[in-house]
Amino acid sequence: MFEKTILTIALLSMGIANCPAADERQELGYAELMSGRHASESPVANRFFVPQGEAAGALHEFSGAITIPEHPMWTKPLKIKPELINGKKTQLFPGIRLQFVSHGEYLVPVERDILVARDSDSYWQIQVSPGRVWAEEDDEGMSRASFPFFLTSIIENETYNGIATFLYDDDSVSQLRYQIVQHLSPFMIETGFVAAGQAEIRYQPATVASEQVSDDFARELDDRLVWRDWSDLENQYGSETFANFDSGIDPQLVVTSGLVLDGEVYVRSMDTPFGPYPYPREMRHGVWSVTKTAAGLVTLLRMAQKYGNDVLDYRIRDYLDVTATHDGWENVTFRHAMSMATGIGTGTLNVKPNIIGLGDASNPANNAGFDDYMAWYLAPTLKAKLGEVFRVPSYPWGPGEHARYRDRDIFTLSAALESLYKQKEGPDADIWQMMLDEVYRPIGIHHLSMTRTREPQKPGTPMLAWGIYVSIDDIAKIARLLQDGGMHDGVQLLSRAGLAEAMYETDVRGLPTGEENQFGAKSYHLSLWHENYITDSGRHYAAPRMSGYGGNIVQLMPNGIIGFRFGNGGDKPLEQMTIVADRIRPFDSHPRRH
Repeated sequence: MFEKTILTIALLSMGIANCPAADERQELGYAELMSGRHASESPVANRFFVPQGEAAGALHEFSGAITIPEHPMWTKPLKIKPELINGKKTQLFPGIRLQFVSHGEYLVPVERDILVARDSDSYWQIQVSPGRVWAEEDDEGMSRASFPFFLTSIIENETYNGIATFLYDDDSVSQLRYQIVQHLSPFMIETGFVAAGQAEIRYQPATVASEQVSDDFARELDDRLVWRDWSDLENQYGSETFANFDSGIDPQLVVTSGLVLDGEVYVRSMDTPFGPYPYPREMRHGVWSVTKTAAGLVTLLRMAQKYGNDVLDYRIRDYLDVTATHDGWENVTFRHAMSMATGIGTGTLNVKPNIIGLGDASNPANNAGFDDYMAWYLAPTLKAKLGEVFRVPSYPWGPGEHARYRDRDIFTLSAALESLYKQKEGPDADIWQMMLDEVYRPIGIHHLSMTRTREPQKPGTPMLAWGIYVSIDDIAKIARLLQDGGMHDGVQLLSRAGLAEAMYETDVRGLPTGEENQFGAKSYHLSLWHENYITDSGRHYAAPRMSGYGGNIVQLMPNGIIGFRFGNGGDKPLEQMTIVADRIRPFDSHPRRH
Protein backbone atom coordinates (compact mmCIF):
# COMPACT_ATOMS: atom_id res chain seq x y z
CA MET A 1 0.00 0.00 0.00
CA PHE A 2 1.16 3.51 -0.79
CA GLU A 3 0.78 4.67 2.80
CA LYS A 4 3.62 2.39 3.91
CA THR A 5 5.95 4.31 1.66
CA ILE A 6 5.00 7.87 2.41
CA LEU A 7 4.53 7.52 6.16
CA THR A 8 7.98 7.04 7.57
CA ILE A 9 6.45 6.08 10.87
CA ALA A 10 5.00 3.05 9.04
CA LEU A 11 1.46 3.95 10.09
CA LEU A 12 -1.18 3.20 7.51
CA SER A 13 -3.43 6.09 6.64
CA MET A 14 -6.75 6.34 8.45
CA GLY A 15 -6.01 3.69 11.03
CA ILE A 16 -5.93 0.58 8.90
CA ALA A 17 -5.12 -2.33 11.20
CA ASN A 18 -1.93 -4.37 11.51
CA CYS A 19 0.48 -1.48 11.16
CA PRO A 20 3.63 -1.59 13.30
CA ALA A 21 4.07 0.78 16.23
CA ALA A 22 5.50 4.22 15.61
CA ASP A 23 8.20 6.00 17.59
CA GLU A 24 7.56 6.99 21.19
CA ARG A 25 5.76 10.29 21.61
CA GLN A 26 8.13 13.26 21.78
CA GLU A 27 5.69 16.08 20.99
CA LEU A 28 2.06 16.89 21.79
CA GLY A 29 2.08 14.93 25.01
CA TYR A 30 -0.64 14.87 27.65
CA ALA A 31 0.63 17.87 29.65
CA GLU A 32 1.09 19.98 26.53
CA LEU A 33 -2.40 19.32 25.22
CA MET A 34 -4.10 19.74 28.58
CA SER A 35 -2.45 22.99 29.58
CA GLY A 36 -0.45 24.31 26.67
CA ARG A 37 2.71 23.85 28.78
CA HIS A 38 5.84 23.64 26.62
CA ALA A 39 3.73 24.09 23.49
CA SER A 40 5.83 24.94 20.45
CA GLU A 41 4.62 27.94 18.47
CA SER A 42 5.67 26.56 15.11
CA PRO A 43 4.59 23.28 13.47
CA VAL A 44 6.07 20.00 14.64
CA ALA A 45 6.61 16.80 12.65
CA ASN A 46 3.30 15.60 11.22
CA ARG A 47 3.81 12.13 12.67
CA PHE A 48 2.94 13.39 16.14
CA PHE A 49 -0.68 13.88 15.05
CA VAL A 50 -1.14 10.12 14.69
CA PRO A 51 -0.50 7.19 17.09
CA GLN A 52 2.90 6.90 18.74
CA GLY A 53 4.40 4.05 20.72
CA GLU A 54 2.17 1.15 21.74
CA ALA A 55 -1.13 2.71 20.71
CA ALA A 56 -4.37 0.88 21.37
CA GLY A 57 -8.01 1.30 20.52
CA ALA A 58 -9.81 4.36 21.89
CA LEU A 59 -11.08 4.02 25.47
CA HIS A 60 -14.14 6.15 24.78
CA GLU A 61 -16.62 6.65 21.99
CA PHE A 62 -16.94 10.17 20.66
CA SER A 63 -20.33 11.66 19.89
CA GLY A 64 -20.97 15.36 19.94
CA ALA A 65 -19.47 18.68 18.95
CA ILE A 66 -16.34 20.66 19.66
CA THR A 67 -16.50 24.44 19.45
CA ILE A 68 -13.32 26.22 18.35
CA PRO A 69 -13.16 29.93 19.18
CA GLU A 70 -12.02 32.49 16.66
CA HIS A 71 -8.38 33.22 17.47
CA PRO A 72 -5.11 34.45 15.92
CA MET A 73 -2.78 31.85 14.43
CA TRP A 74 0.99 31.68 14.52
CA THR A 75 2.00 32.00 10.90
CA LYS A 76 5.05 32.00 8.72
CA PRO A 77 5.56 34.59 7.33
CA LEU A 78 4.83 36.22 10.67
CA LYS A 79 2.61 38.71 8.88
CA ILE A 80 0.67 37.39 5.94
CA LYS A 81 0.37 39.73 2.99
CA PRO A 82 -2.23 41.04 2.64
CA GLU A 83 -3.41 41.06 6.26
CA LEU A 84 -6.92 42.08 5.21
CA ILE A 85 -8.93 40.92 2.18
CA ASN A 86 -12.40 42.37 1.75
CA GLY A 87 -12.20 43.45 5.39
CA LYS A 88 -11.42 39.90 6.62
CA LYS A 89 -8.29 38.96 8.59
CA THR A 90 -6.00 36.36 7.08
CA GLN A 91 -4.25 35.42 10.34
CA LEU A 92 -7.45 34.62 12.19
CA PHE A 93 -8.59 31.02 12.60
CA PRO A 94 -12.38 30.88 12.14
CA GLY A 95 -14.62 30.23 15.10
CA ILE A 96 -16.52 27.08 14.20
CA ARG A 97 -18.54 24.20 15.67
CA LEU A 98 -17.60 20.72 14.42
CA GLN A 99 -19.69 17.61 15.01
CA PHE A 100 -18.06 14.18 15.03
CA VAL A 101 -18.98 10.60 15.77
CA SER A 102 -16.50 7.76 16.26
CA HIS A 103 -16.90 4.72 14.04
CA GLY A 104 -14.54 1.99 15.23
CA GLU A 105 -11.09 3.49 14.87
CA TYR A 106 -12.31 6.39 12.73
CA LEU A 107 -13.44 9.87 13.73
CA VAL A 108 -16.12 10.87 11.23
CA PRO A 109 -17.34 14.45 10.74
CA VAL A 110 -21.10 14.83 10.51
CA GLU A 111 -20.85 17.82 8.15
CA ARG A 112 -18.53 17.18 5.22
CA ASP A 113 -19.08 20.34 3.17
CA ILE A 114 -17.28 23.67 3.52
CA LEU A 115 -18.27 25.44 6.75
CA VAL A 116 -18.46 29.22 7.01
CA ALA A 117 -18.20 30.89 10.41
CA ARG A 118 -21.06 33.30 11.13
CA ASP A 119 -20.32 36.93 11.94
CA SER A 120 -16.61 36.18 11.79
CA ASP A 121 -13.71 38.50 11.05
CA SER A 122 -11.74 35.56 9.67
CA TYR A 123 -10.97 35.32 5.97
CA TRP A 124 -11.13 31.53 6.12
CA GLN A 125 -13.66 28.78 5.56
CA ILE A 126 -12.97 25.25 6.78
CA GLN A 127 -13.72 21.70 5.73
CA VAL A 128 -12.93 18.63 7.81
CA SER A 129 -12.47 15.01 6.76
CA PRO A 130 -12.43 11.66 8.59
CA GLY A 131 -9.61 11.10 11.06
CA ARG A 132 -9.07 8.49 13.73
CA VAL A 133 -9.32 7.78 17.46
CA TRP A 134 -6.97 5.74 19.65
CA ALA A 135 -5.39 5.56 23.11
CA GLU A 136 -1.81 5.90 24.34
CA GLU A 137 -0.43 4.70 27.67
CA ASP A 138 0.71 8.10 29.00
CA ASP A 139 -2.56 9.97 28.44
CA GLU A 140 -4.00 9.45 31.94
CA GLY A 141 -6.91 7.34 30.79
CA MET A 142 -8.05 9.74 28.05
CA SER A 143 -8.43 8.87 24.37
CA ARG A 144 -6.87 10.73 21.45
CA ALA A 145 -8.42 12.00 18.27
CA SER A 146 -7.00 13.62 15.16
CA PHE A 147 -8.50 14.77 11.90
CA PRO A 148 -7.39 16.36 8.65
CA PHE A 149 -8.86 19.66 7.49
CA PHE A 150 -8.23 22.46 5.07
CA LEU A 151 -8.77 26.19 5.09
CA THR A 152 -9.87 28.07 2.01
CA SER A 153 -11.95 31.12 1.13
CA ILE A 154 -14.88 32.10 -1.04
CA ILE A 155 -12.49 34.24 -3.09
CA GLU A 156 -9.72 31.80 -3.90
CA ASN A 157 -9.59 28.09 -4.73
CA GLU A 158 -6.34 26.95 -3.18
CA THR A 159 -6.38 24.62 -0.19
CA TYR A 160 -4.32 25.04 2.95
CA ASN A 161 -4.18 21.48 4.26
CA GLY A 162 -3.76 20.90 7.96
CA ILE A 163 -4.17 18.39 10.77
CA ALA A 164 -5.54 18.75 14.29
CA THR A 165 -5.54 16.66 17.47
CA PHE A 166 -7.04 16.66 20.96
CA LEU A 167 -7.57 14.37 23.96
CA TYR A 168 -11.05 13.42 25.15
CA ASP A 169 -13.06 11.26 27.52
CA ASP A 170 -16.80 10.90 28.06
CA ASP A 171 -17.41 14.53 28.98
CA SER A 172 -14.26 16.62 28.54
CA VAL A 173 -11.55 17.51 26.04
CA SER A 174 -8.05 18.92 26.09
CA GLN A 175 -6.97 21.92 24.08
CA LEU A 176 -6.96 21.56 20.30
CA ARG A 177 -3.57 21.58 18.60
CA TYR A 178 -3.38 22.09 14.84
CA GLN A 179 -1.00 23.00 12.06
CA ILE A 180 -1.38 23.97 8.41
CA VAL A 181 1.45 22.42 6.45
CA GLN A 182 0.85 22.51 2.69
CA HIS A 183 -0.95 24.62 0.12
CA LEU A 184 -1.63 24.93 -3.59
CA SER A 185 -0.99 28.05 -5.66
CA PRO A 186 -2.46 31.14 -3.99
CA PHE A 187 -3.76 34.03 -6.04
CA MET A 188 -3.97 36.78 -3.42
CA ILE A 189 -2.00 35.48 -0.42
CA GLU A 190 1.76 35.20 -0.64
CA THR A 191 3.34 31.80 -1.26
CA GLY A 192 4.99 29.85 1.56
CA PHE A 193 2.24 30.23 4.16
CA VAL A 194 2.22 27.76 7.06
CA ALA A 195 0.44 28.14 10.40
CA ALA A 196 -0.04 26.52 13.77
CA GLY A 197 -2.04 27.12 16.90
CA GLN A 198 -3.43 25.73 20.12
CA ALA A 199 -6.80 26.76 21.45
CA GLU A 200 -9.19 26.05 24.31
CA ILE A 201 -12.20 24.20 22.91
CA ARG A 202 -15.57 23.19 24.35
CA TYR A 203 -17.02 19.69 24.09
CA GLN A 204 -20.75 19.17 23.95
CA PRO A 205 -21.47 15.43 24.19
CA ALA A 206 -24.65 14.66 22.31
CA THR A 207 -26.38 11.83 20.55
CA VAL A 208 -25.60 12.18 16.87
CA ALA A 209 -27.40 10.32 14.08
CA SER A 210 -24.48 7.93 14.26
CA GLU A 211 -26.13 5.02 12.48
CA GLN A 212 -26.75 7.05 9.33
CA VAL A 213 -23.31 8.69 9.48
CA SER A 214 -21.66 5.31 10.02
CA ASP A 215 -23.60 3.63 7.22
CA ASP A 216 -22.71 6.42 4.80
CA PHE A 217 -19.08 6.27 5.86
CA ALA A 218 -18.96 2.49 5.43
CA ARG A 219 -20.18 2.91 1.84
CA GLU A 220 -17.55 5.58 1.33
CA LEU A 221 -14.83 3.18 2.47
CA ASP A 222 -16.16 0.48 0.14
CA ASP A 223 -15.93 2.86 -2.81
CA ARG A 224 -12.28 3.76 -2.28
CA LEU A 225 -9.91 3.01 -5.10
CA VAL A 226 -6.99 0.67 -4.55
CA TRP A 227 -3.72 2.54 -3.91
CA ARG A 228 -0.45 0.90 -4.92
CA ASP A 229 3.13 1.73 -4.07
CA TRP A 230 4.96 3.79 -6.70
CA SER A 231 7.85 1.35 -6.41
CA ASP A 232 5.58 -1.33 -7.89
CA LEU A 233 5.65 0.59 -11.17
CA GLU A 234 9.40 1.14 -10.96
CA ASN A 235 10.00 -2.56 -10.30
CA GLN A 236 7.80 -3.56 -13.21
CA TYR A 237 8.95 -1.05 -15.81
CA GLY A 238 12.33 0.12 -14.50
CA SER A 239 13.00 3.23 -12.45
CA GLU A 240 14.62 4.93 -15.45
CA THR A 241 11.22 4.92 -17.19
CA PHE A 242 9.93 7.41 -14.63
CA ALA A 243 12.91 9.74 -14.57
CA ASN A 244 11.80 13.36 -14.74
CA PHE A 245 8.15 12.34 -14.31
CA ASP A 246 7.34 15.85 -13.05
CA SER A 247 8.99 17.53 -16.04
CA GLY A 248 11.86 19.06 -14.10
CA ILE A 249 9.66 20.93 -11.61
CA ASP A 250 11.23 21.59 -8.21
CA PRO A 251 9.94 18.78 -5.92
CA GLN A 252 9.15 21.39 -3.27
CA LEU A 253 6.58 22.84 -5.68
CA VAL A 254 4.84 19.50 -6.22
CA VAL A 255 2.23 18.60 -3.60
CA THR A 256 1.48 15.25 -5.21
CA SER A 257 1.61 13.51 -8.58
CA GLY A 258 1.06 10.07 -10.00
CA LEU A 259 -0.77 7.79 -12.39
CA VAL A 260 -4.05 5.87 -12.42
CA LEU A 261 -3.93 2.51 -14.24
CA ASP A 262 -6.96 0.25 -14.52
CA GLY A 263 -8.66 2.06 -11.66
CA GLU A 264 -5.69 1.69 -9.31
CA VAL A 265 -3.81 4.73 -8.05
CA TYR A 266 -0.03 5.10 -7.92
CA VAL A 267 1.03 8.22 -6.01
CA ARG A 268 4.64 9.35 -6.06
CA SER A 269 4.60 11.26 -2.79
CA MET A 270 2.51 13.51 -0.59
CA ASP A 271 5.20 15.25 1.38
CA THR A 272 5.14 18.55 3.27
CA PRO A 273 7.87 20.64 4.92
CA PHE A 274 7.01 18.75 8.13
CA GLY A 275 7.00 15.22 6.80
CA PRO A 276 4.51 13.09 4.87
CA TYR A 277 0.88 14.10 5.23
CA PRO A 278 -0.67 11.57 7.63
CA TYR A 279 -4.01 11.36 5.82
CA PRO A 280 -3.05 11.14 2.14
CA ARG A 281 -6.41 9.82 0.97
CA GLU A 282 -8.16 12.68 2.72
CA MET A 283 -5.96 15.52 1.47
CA ARG A 284 -8.15 17.77 -0.67
CA HIS A 285 -6.92 19.95 -3.47
CA GLY A 286 -8.40 23.21 -4.63
CA VAL A 287 -7.52 22.71 -8.26
CA TRP A 288 -8.61 26.05 -9.72
CA SER A 289 -9.50 25.69 -13.43
CA VAL A 290 -9.42 21.90 -13.42
CA THR A 291 -12.91 22.73 -12.12
CA LYS A 292 -13.89 23.92 -15.60
CA THR A 293 -13.80 20.31 -16.78
CA ALA A 294 -14.31 18.26 -13.61
CA ALA A 295 -17.41 20.29 -12.73
CA GLY A 296 -18.24 22.65 -15.61
CA LEU A 297 -18.06 20.31 -18.59
CA VAL A 298 -19.47 17.43 -16.58
CA THR A 299 -22.47 19.58 -15.58
CA LEU A 300 -23.06 20.75 -19.16
CA LEU A 301 -22.94 17.17 -20.44
CA ARG A 302 -25.25 15.91 -17.69
CA MET A 303 -27.76 18.58 -18.70
CA ALA A 304 -27.38 17.50 -22.34
CA GLN A 305 -27.98 13.89 -21.34
CA LYS A 306 -31.12 14.88 -19.40
CA TYR A 307 -32.63 17.33 -21.85
CA GLY A 308 -31.02 16.60 -25.21
CA ASN A 309 -27.77 17.44 -27.00
CA ASP A 310 -29.32 20.64 -28.35
CA VAL A 311 -28.53 22.10 -24.91
CA LEU A 312 -25.02 22.84 -26.19
CA ASP A 313 -26.52 25.17 -28.79
CA TYR A 314 -28.85 27.02 -26.44
CA ARG A 315 -28.19 30.75 -26.28
CA ILE A 316 -27.03 32.41 -23.07
CA ARG A 317 -29.37 35.35 -23.62
CA ASP A 318 -32.43 33.06 -23.57
CA TYR A 319 -31.70 32.06 -19.96
CA LEU A 320 -30.19 35.20 -18.44
CA ASP A 321 -31.20 38.85 -18.37
CA VAL A 322 -28.32 40.22 -20.45
CA THR A 323 -27.91 43.90 -19.52
CA ALA A 324 -24.93 44.59 -21.82
CA THR A 325 -25.22 47.75 -23.91
CA HIS A 326 -23.83 45.92 -26.95
CA ASP A 327 -25.14 42.97 -28.97
CA GLY A 328 -22.08 40.75 -28.44
CA TRP A 329 -24.10 38.22 -26.42
CA GLU A 330 -26.81 37.87 -29.09
CA ASN A 331 -25.65 34.53 -30.50
CA VAL A 332 -23.35 33.21 -27.76
CA THR A 333 -24.23 29.56 -27.07
CA PHE A 334 -23.49 27.26 -24.17
CA ARG A 335 -20.86 25.57 -26.38
CA HIS A 336 -19.15 28.92 -27.03
CA ALA A 337 -19.05 29.74 -23.33
CA MET A 338 -17.69 26.30 -22.38
CA SER A 339 -14.95 26.81 -25.00
CA MET A 340 -14.25 30.39 -23.82
CA ALA A 341 -14.96 31.64 -27.33
CA THR A 342 -17.72 34.14 -26.57
CA GLY A 343 -16.14 37.09 -28.38
CA ILE A 344 -16.43 39.15 -25.17
CA GLY A 345 -13.42 40.71 -23.48
CA THR A 346 -10.91 43.50 -23.06
CA GLY A 347 -7.69 41.86 -24.22
CA THR A 348 -5.61 42.69 -27.26
CA LEU A 349 -7.23 42.85 -30.69
CA ASN A 350 -4.20 41.13 -32.21
CA VAL A 351 -5.17 37.63 -33.34
CA LYS A 352 -2.22 36.82 -35.63
CA PRO A 353 -1.50 34.63 -33.85
CA ASN A 354 -4.27 34.55 -31.27
CA ILE A 355 -2.88 33.98 -27.77
CA ILE A 356 -5.53 32.47 -25.54
CA GLY A 357 -3.97 33.85 -22.36
CA LEU A 358 -4.24 37.46 -23.48
CA GLY A 359 -7.90 37.37 -22.60
CA ASP A 360 -7.30 36.46 -18.98
CA ALA A 361 -7.47 39.77 -17.13
CA SER A 362 -6.94 37.91 -13.84
CA ASN A 363 -3.21 38.28 -14.53
CA PRO A 364 -2.02 41.66 -13.21
CA ALA A 365 0.62 41.69 -15.95
CA ASN A 366 -2.25 42.23 -18.38
CA ASN A 367 -3.31 45.68 -17.24
CA ALA A 368 -6.27 45.91 -19.62
CA GLY A 369 -9.36 44.79 -17.80
CA PHE A 370 -7.68 43.76 -14.54
CA ASP A 371 -9.78 46.12 -12.43
CA ASP A 372 -12.90 44.89 -14.21
CA TYR A 373 -11.90 41.31 -13.53
CA MET A 374 -11.33 41.93 -9.82
CA ALA A 375 -14.66 43.74 -9.49
CA TRP A 376 -16.32 40.57 -10.82
CA TYR A 377 -14.04 38.26 -8.83
CA LEU A 378 -14.86 39.89 -5.49
CA ALA A 379 -18.58 40.42 -6.13
CA PRO A 380 -20.42 38.12 -3.67
CA THR A 381 -23.83 37.48 -5.25
CA LEU A 382 -25.11 36.15 -8.57
CA LYS A 383 -26.75 39.47 -9.40
CA ALA A 384 -23.58 41.43 -8.64
CA LYS A 385 -21.37 39.04 -10.59
CA LEU A 386 -23.61 39.07 -13.66
CA GLY A 387 -23.74 42.85 -13.48
CA GLU A 388 -19.95 42.90 -13.77
CA VAL A 389 -19.99 40.27 -16.55
CA PHE A 390 -22.27 42.36 -18.74
CA ARG A 391 -20.23 45.54 -18.26
CA VAL A 392 -17.44 44.06 -20.39
CA PRO A 393 -17.36 45.10 -24.07
CA SER A 394 -17.29 42.71 -27.01
CA TYR A 395 -14.46 42.11 -29.47
CA PRO A 396 -14.92 43.04 -33.14
CA TRP A 397 -15.23 39.34 -33.97
CA GLY A 398 -18.19 37.18 -33.03
CA PRO A 399 -18.56 34.04 -30.90
CA GLY A 400 -16.71 30.92 -31.93
CA GLU A 401 -13.92 32.78 -33.76
CA HIS A 402 -11.12 32.97 -31.19
CA ALA A 403 -10.55 31.46 -27.75
CA ARG A 404 -9.68 33.91 -24.98
CA TYR A 405 -9.23 32.59 -21.47
CA ARG A 406 -11.99 34.04 -19.28
CA ASP A 407 -13.28 32.62 -16.00
CA ARG A 408 -16.32 34.83 -16.48
CA ASP A 409 -17.44 32.87 -19.55
CA ILE A 410 -17.67 29.61 -17.60
CA PHE A 411 -19.39 31.30 -14.66
CA THR A 412 -21.92 32.92 -16.99
CA LEU A 413 -22.60 29.47 -18.43
CA SER A 414 -23.07 28.15 -14.89
CA ALA A 415 -25.71 30.81 -14.24
CA ALA A 416 -27.45 29.96 -17.53
CA LEU A 417 -27.40 26.23 -16.78
CA GLU A 418 -28.86 26.91 -13.35
CA SER A 419 -31.61 29.03 -14.93
CA LEU A 420 -32.38 26.26 -17.42
CA TYR A 421 -32.49 23.67 -14.65
CA LYS A 422 -34.90 25.75 -12.57
CA GLN A 423 -37.13 26.22 -15.61
CA LYS A 424 -37.24 22.45 -16.05
CA GLU A 425 -37.45 21.32 -12.42
CA GLY A 426 -38.87 24.23 -10.44
CA PRO A 427 -37.63 27.42 -8.74
CA ASP A 428 -36.18 25.60 -5.73
CA ALA A 429 -34.22 23.04 -7.78
CA ASP A 430 -30.49 23.01 -6.99
CA ILE A 431 -28.29 22.12 -9.95
CA TRP A 432 -25.24 21.23 -7.86
CA GLN A 433 -27.30 18.93 -5.64
CA MET A 434 -28.55 17.27 -8.81
CA MET A 435 -24.94 16.74 -9.90
CA LEU A 436 -24.06 15.19 -6.55
CA ASP A 437 -27.08 12.88 -6.65
CA GLU A 438 -27.05 11.92 -10.33
CA VAL A 439 -23.37 11.91 -11.32
CA TYR A 440 -20.79 12.14 -8.55
CA ARG A 441 -22.32 9.77 -5.98
CA PRO A 442 -23.12 7.10 -8.57
CA ILE A 443 -19.43 7.01 -9.58
CA GLY A 444 -18.38 6.68 -5.93
CA ILE A 445 -17.71 10.29 -4.89
CA HIS A 446 -19.61 10.82 -1.65
CA HIS A 447 -18.55 14.37 -0.79
CA LEU A 448 -17.58 17.07 -3.27
CA SER A 449 -17.54 20.72 -2.24
CA MET A 450 -18.07 23.56 -4.70
CA THR A 451 -17.68 27.29 -4.14
CA ARG A 452 -20.93 29.16 -4.68
CA THR A 453 -22.00 32.75 -4.78
CA ARG A 454 -23.15 34.13 -1.43
CA GLU A 455 -26.90 34.64 -1.44
CA PRO A 456 -29.16 35.65 1.45
CA GLN A 457 -31.46 32.85 2.58
CA LYS A 458 -30.70 30.40 -0.24
CA PRO A 459 -27.87 28.33 -1.74
CA GLY A 460 -25.72 30.23 -4.20
CA THR A 461 -24.90 29.52 -7.81
CA PRO A 462 -21.99 27.07 -8.25
CA MET A 463 -18.99 28.81 -9.79
CA LEU A 464 -17.97 25.94 -12.17
CA ALA A 465 -15.09 28.12 -13.44
CA TRP A 466 -13.09 27.33 -10.31
CA GLY A 467 -14.01 26.27 -6.80
CA ILE A 468 -14.06 22.47 -6.63
CA TYR A 469 -12.17 20.61 -3.87
CA VAL A 470 -11.12 17.08 -4.78
CA SER A 471 -9.22 14.14 -3.36
CA ILE A 472 -7.02 12.05 -5.64
CA ASP A 473 -9.71 9.35 -5.70
CA ASP A 474 -12.29 11.94 -6.76
CA ILE A 475 -10.31 13.22 -9.70
CA ALA A 476 -9.44 9.67 -10.79
CA LYS A 477 -13.14 8.73 -10.83
CA ILE A 478 -14.15 11.85 -12.78
CA ALA A 479 -11.36 11.32 -15.31
CA ARG A 480 -12.34 7.68 -15.71
CA LEU A 481 -15.95 8.69 -16.39
CA LEU A 482 -14.74 10.92 -19.22
CA GLN A 483 -12.52 8.20 -20.64
CA ASP A 484 -15.45 5.77 -20.50
CA GLY A 485 -17.60 7.97 -22.69
CA GLY A 486 -19.75 9.24 -19.81
CA MET A 487 -21.05 5.77 -18.95
CA HIS A 488 -20.82 4.13 -15.53
CA ASP A 489 -22.04 0.64 -14.65
CA GLY A 490 -24.02 0.49 -17.87
CA VAL A 491 -25.79 3.81 -17.25
CA GLN A 492 -25.15 6.78 -19.56
CA LEU A 493 -24.61 9.68 -17.13
CA LEU A 494 -23.21 12.24 -19.58
CA SER A 495 -24.02 13.01 -23.20
CA ARG A 496 -21.95 10.60 -25.26
CA ALA A 497 -22.09 12.86 -28.33
CA GLY A 498 -21.04 15.96 -26.41
CA LEU A 499 -18.21 14.12 -24.70
CA ALA A 500 -16.98 12.61 -27.98
CA GLU A 501 -16.72 16.14 -29.36
CA ALA A 502 -14.84 17.38 -26.29
CA MET A 503 -12.41 14.42 -26.46
CA TYR A 504 -11.71 14.86 -30.21
CA GLU A 505 -13.40 11.62 -31.17
CA THR A 506 -15.33 13.40 -33.92
CA ASP A 507 -14.17 15.63 -36.77
CA VAL A 508 -14.73 18.75 -34.65
CA ARG A 509 -11.55 20.43 -33.41
CA GLY A 510 -11.05 23.32 -31.06
CA LEU A 511 -9.51 26.73 -31.51
CA PRO A 512 -5.76 27.45 -31.49
CA THR A 513 -4.25 28.69 -28.25
CA GLY A 514 -0.99 30.17 -29.53
CA GLU A 515 0.86 27.49 -27.50
CA GLU A 516 2.74 24.49 -28.84
CA ASN A 517 5.18 21.71 -28.08
CA GLN A 518 7.65 19.92 -30.35
CA PHE A 519 4.80 17.91 -31.89
CA GLY A 520 2.58 20.80 -32.88
CA ALA A 521 0.12 23.44 -31.77
CA LYS A 522 -2.15 23.08 -28.77
CA SER A 523 -5.90 23.69 -29.09
CA TYR A 524 -8.75 24.29 -26.67
CA HIS A 525 -12.35 23.09 -26.81
CA LEU A 526 -15.14 22.60 -24.28
CA SER A 527 -12.77 23.27 -21.33
CA LEU A 528 -10.12 20.75 -22.44
CA TRP A 529 -6.61 21.56 -23.61
CA HIS A 530 -5.45 19.16 -26.32
CA GLU A 531 -1.75 18.37 -26.37
CA ASN A 532 -0.20 16.94 -29.51
CA TYR A 533 1.92 13.83 -29.23
CA ILE A 534 3.49 11.65 -31.95
CA THR A 535 4.61 8.13 -31.13
CA ASP A 536 7.81 6.53 -32.41
CA SER A 537 5.76 4.89 -35.17
CA GLY A 538 4.63 8.34 -36.37
CA ARG A 539 1.04 8.05 -35.21
CA HIS A 540 -0.52 11.30 -34.00
CA TYR A 541 -2.56 11.64 -30.81
CA ALA A 542 -4.22 14.55 -29.04
CA ALA A 543 -4.19 13.98 -25.28
CA PRO A 544 -6.89 16.02 -23.49
CA ARG A 545 -5.80 17.84 -20.36
CA MET A 546 -7.60 19.53 -17.51
CA SER A 547 -5.44 22.41 -16.36
CA GLY A 548 -5.64 24.77 -13.39
CA TYR A 549 -3.80 27.87 -12.23
CA GLY A 550 -0.40 27.34 -10.67
CA GLY A 551 0.31 23.80 -11.78
CA ASN A 552 -2.71 21.55 -11.36
CA ILE A 553 -3.09 19.14 -14.26
CA VAL A 554 -4.99 15.97 -15.10
CA GLN A 555 -3.89 14.29 -18.33
CA LEU A 556 -6.24 11.85 -20.07
CA MET A 557 -4.05 9.44 -22.03
CA PRO A 558 -5.03 7.69 -25.28
CA ASN A 559 -4.35 4.31 -23.64
CA GLY A 560 -6.71 4.87 -20.70
CA ILE A 561 -4.01 5.92 -18.22
CA ILE A 562 -4.65 9.06 -16.18
CA GLY A 563 -1.80 11.29 -15.06
CA PHE A 564 -2.08 13.99 -12.43
CA ARG A 565 0.01 16.59 -10.63
CA PHE A 566 -1.16 19.12 -8.08
CA GLY A 567 1.17 21.84 -6.90
CA ASN A 568 2.72 25.23 -7.54
CA GLY A 569 5.19 24.54 -10.33
CA GLY A 570 3.14 25.31 -13.43
CA ASP A 571 2.73 22.99 -16.40
CA LYS A 572 5.00 22.33 -19.35
CA PRO A 573 4.50 22.40 -23.15
CA LEU A 574 4.79 18.61 -23.16
CA GLU A 575 4.33 16.86 -19.86
CA GLN A 576 6.78 14.02 -19.27
CA MET A 577 3.94 11.94 -17.82
CA THR A 578 2.56 11.65 -21.37
CA ILE A 579 5.85 10.14 -22.55
CA VAL A 580 5.94 7.85 -19.51
CA ALA A 581 2.40 6.61 -20.16
CA ASP A 582 3.34 5.79 -23.77
CA ARG A 583 6.41 3.88 -22.58
CA ILE A 584 4.61 1.65 -20.12
CA ARG A 585 1.53 1.07 -22.28
CA PRO A 586 2.26 2.10 -25.87
CA PHE A 587 -0.51 4.27 -27.26
CA ASP A 588 -0.41 2.41 -30.59
CA SER A 589 -1.20 -0.88 -28.81
CA HIS A 590 -4.00 0.55 -26.66
CA PRO A 591 -5.59 3.30 -28.79
CA ARG A 592 -8.61 4.12 -26.66
CA ARG A 593 -8.53 7.84 -27.45
CA HIS A 594 -6.94 9.52 -30.45
